[in-house]
Amino acid sequence: MSFLVPIFAAVTSAISGVASWFGGSAILSGLARFGLGLAAKYALGAVLGNQQKAQAQASQLDTTYGEDLARSVALGMVGTAGHLVYRNAYGSGNRKVQDVYILSHFQITDVTRVRYKGAWHNLDPVADATKGRKILDIDSDVWVKIYKGTMDQAADPGLIDKANPMGRWTINHRGAGIAYAVVTNYLNREHLTSPWNAFFEVKGAPLYDWRKDSSIGGSGSHRWNDHTTWEFSENPMLMAYGLERGFFNGAEMMVGKGAPASRLPIAEWTMAANICDETLGDPLAPRYTAGVIAAAGSGVTHDQNIQPLLEACAATWVDDATGEYPIVGAAQSTVMTFTDDDIMVDEPFRFSVKRTKSELINTLAGTYLDPSKFYEQTPFAVRIDAVALAEEGERLAVSVPYGAVNRSVVADRLADIAFKASRYQGNGEICIHPKFLAEAKPGRWVEWDSSEFGDRTFQIVEKRLGPFGDKAARNIYLTLQEVGEGIFDSTAYVTIPGDPVLPGPPDYAVTAANFRAVAVLLQVANSTTQKSALRFSWDAFDDVTVTAVDVEYRPHAVAVTVSIADPCVITWPSHSLSAGDIFYLDTSGNLPTGLTANSPLYVKDVLSPAQFTASLTPGGDVIATTGTQDGVHNGYVDSIVKRAEVPVQVLTVNEGILPNKQFLYRHRIITSPPRTTFFTNWNAINTLAETSDVSVGLAQQQQDMINYLASLSAGLQEFRAKLAQLAAANAEAAGRQVLDQSVAVRFQNATASALTELDTSITEINGVLTAQASAITAVQASVGLISADGLFQIVAQAGSGDVVSRMVAQVRATTGSAWVDAGWVMEAGFTGGNPAAPFSNFVVKANKFVVTDGTNSGTPLTFESGQLKLLVANIGTVIAGLLKSPDNLFQITLADGKIEWFDP
Repeated sequence: MSFLVPIFAAVTSAISGVASWFGGSAILSGLARFGLGLAAKYALGAVLGNQQKAQAQASQLDTTYGEDLARSVALGMVGTAGHLVYRNAYGSGNRKVQDVYILSHFQITDVTRVRYKGAWHNLDPVADATKGRKILDIDSDVWVKIYKGTMDQAADPGLIDKANPMGRWTINHRGAGIAYAVVTNYLNREHLTSPWNAFFEVKGAPLYDWRKDSSIGGSGSHRWNDHTTWEFSENPMLMAYGLERGFFNGAEMMVGKGAPASRLPIAEWTMAANICDETLGDPLAPRYTAGVIAAAGSGVTHDQNIQPLLEACAATWVDDATGEYPIVGAAQSTVMTFTDDDIMVDEPFRFSVKRTKSELINTLAGTYLDPSKFYEQTPFAVRIDAVALAEEGERLAVSVPYGAVNRSVVADRLADIAFKASRYQGNGEICIHPKFLAEAKPGRWVEWDSSEFGDRTFQIVEKRLGPFGDKAARNIYLTLQEVGEGIFDSTAYVTIPGDPVLPGPPDYAVTAANFRAVAVLLQVANSTTQKSALRFSWDAFDDVTVTAVDVEYRPHAVAVTVSIADPCVITWPSHSLSAGDIFYLDTSGNLPTGLTANSPLYVKDVLSPAQFTASLTPGGDVIATTGTQDGVHNGYVDSIVKRAEVPVQVLTVNEGILPNKQFLYRHRIITSPPRTTFFTNWNAINTLAETSDVSVGLAQQQQDMINYLASLSAGLQEFRAKLAQLAAANAEAAGRQVLDQSVAVRFQNATASALTELDTSITEINGVLTAQASAITAVQASVGLISADGLFQIVAQAGSGDVVSRMVAQVRATTGSAWVDAGWVMEAGFTGGNPAAPFSNFVVKANKFVVTDGTNSGTPLTFESGQLKLLVANIGTVIAGLLKSPDNLFQITLADGKIEWFDP
């Protein structure tokens, strides 16, 4: 891109506001404007009829893009979205993004804070060497690196190193004299899906203060030609002085007028700067402060930069033979007093104690730029003069925007000055004796001691000298506007309240109130056994955004030992772990090489209830340890998280709960819409001892099976209903209906066939009805004398005799005359249809019957060769006649209580 040059392209043209030179005269703003032109300047009709020029202000709310924009210089405290001149994406999926924003085309002092998702955030005071300072207390990772705009600053190494492709940013891209920010965004799917929409609060340029320049009569080290001696200030007159002389990077003026120091009389400028620095109020603060983004470029004039600064201190601008200087808004001593006798009676004379109605105002509103609202235009309190409103009979209102004012107390002071000045109505155009030539200067206050109009104080708005003539030499023609010390009386106003307070953020819950944990015992159904459990409870939520509570718990870490061997053996008393289970190791010192603290490990082989080996992955190679170890090692298992949906306030858990153990627990809330929540700290609780009975497992399995069958039955109910509808839809008739569907193929001495038959029948014998329905699926395959077949049948019968539903499955294989089969029959019904005589049977016919849990550790139950074999048995009550060992060397005869051992 064409931005790749040693100095940057210009910043922004988004500088807006409403103001202009007053009346085309040499006197700007200040009391002259407030006294004579306030209504005319800001009345709605005047604004519509005479479009005002845009002026500089203390904020740039929108990011600008592109090239050839106006240069800008930040003065005082300003808010800016900057000028985006470079974007670079790199890393996996280009999820890391670098943005470069120009902040000022002149040196700045700092970036104090940034806006992120509608709130100000500070930057980490500890900077990363590459990425800069991280934005604190946000939900994503964003860094800001500031280059303050020195002439000797180096190119950013991070932009050079991460340029994609390489070479987009080089060591030549220094931005000499340009203040800019490098923003590094780490995008994520949850909170930062696109780069941050940047907005910066900038502490603007250091300013030259001639009062601190000992080389011209001041006191201090400031020097005009050495920027390093300048200091940051919010004094609007120091800003105006800098703009008059121009802000230079080297020999190039970035913004300003370029006036020589000789045209700026130092005494008058010193008085103006001192007035701005005077402290007032409680707490004490400077009388006038300002901030502005001054611009220079096509269509931007010097007065657009100066005007808001003059308005920010109610200043009058003077341009006469002695030079150019401001007179800041404050009560002045009168420089002269004249009487009616000093007025040249032969010259034109006009004086009025009242203004025309078009020049009057009795209502004043306005705005300033509020930093707490990100430097957006914010209204101050409306002022209404009730007496004047009653006198004039209608509301005469104006609204004054203060584009360079960013403190409410200053905006309030200025508005009060403007409002009071507008009610001083006396004005005139007179000619006085030449003897006042030295004292009568524009902007100064004078007193007219008049026998006709009374004693009044005026500000000289304009001054011109008459020609040499027969009647007089150099008469002084003055335009006067009445003023008074009451304009600056700060005791009269209390108009701007504290900044308008918006509703604060909702009082969201961060945890569950009164969260408690209690160890309890759960009674196992149909058993005397009680199982250890934990019951958690909490108060109901007032926060409607809370939708659930997640509770996490795990056993407390226990002391373990680790061998340094191949394989490594972990000794963990009563660990209750099985092969493939996950666990973790913690240590106060160092684990031997091969094991990593607080990382998932897996049980490889269980050697005993107190020992096992481990692997790094499920089913992976056993871990061998080497090196040395020290400290105390502890083992703990992965935690379990259970969720309780609102409005539930109690959660009882027994999964993974062991008796007589210490458990840790914590919780967090879940919200909708989602917001970031965190688990609380871990707390400990001891579980209770269980009353154990071996029937617990069977009882639980019984209940689980009942629940399973109930759910299965509910699922089949839909099909039962369809069958009932089908039967109801047929015409009434006895008899039989059969539907066959079959396929078969034959080749040489081989056959293969499959059959599905649906058979329904209703018979009547001696007035007794019998209904039967059956479904048969059969398959058969044969080659010569070898065959195999399978049959699946469902039969339902109701009416006379038994009410029965039967399901039969059989497979058979034959070779010649030899055959073998296996199958099962499942039936349920009532004998003779009697409800008091139910029956249900499940008959399995097979040479071997095996039950397995699907693991490779064995078959828990096998029936084979007339014997029932169990790998492991947990039996509650044993009723047996004889117990004997597999080698017949030990036996217990339960019938007579005899125990016998036999020699081999």
